[in-house]
This record gives sequence, structure tokens and C-alpha cells, in this order.
Amino acid sequence: MSCDKAQVQKEIKACFDLVDKDKSGFIESGEVEQVLLQYYQQKGKKADPAKIKSEVAAFVKDLDSDNDNKVSLKEFTDFVMQFACS
Repeated sequence: MSCDKAQVQKEIKACFDLVDKDKSGFIESGEVEQVLLQYYQQKGKKADPAKIKSEVAAFVKDLDSDNDNKVSLKEFTDFVMQFACS
């Protein structure tokens, strides 16, 4: 199966921009929490704040390769590309 890496990277950037609410160039924990809360609300589900905090911490830990407690576009892209074009 062929993978158009340029197209995939554009889509990854669009996803990143949806989460980077303050347009700082980084995804931070609070922004991920907002996205998850919105998701639960849209699905009509009750959000468990402790579970959300745990999921957010795991997300940041998995993607934050330079340990600055935020996820850069490069970190996000590198992580997603492992699965998108493998």
C-alpha cells in the first residue's frame, strides 16, 4: 500500500491545529483535556475527570520526547507517522 507522506503530514498538521487552541505551536495538557471533555459531551457521556487527567498525562508522556511537558508539531508528527505510513 502506498502512502502519500505529504498529504498525511498536512492532515496531521490540521489535527494538531484543532487541539492547539491557543495557537502557541504546542499541545498542552489543558488543551487535550478540553478536547476530551468536548468529545464526551458530544457523545452524551459523563466525563470522569480523574480518568481524563490520566489519559492526558499518558498522551503527553508518550509524545513529549524532549520532556518539556508539551507536545510540539514535530513530536506529534513523528509519533503519528509511525503508524500512518508503516
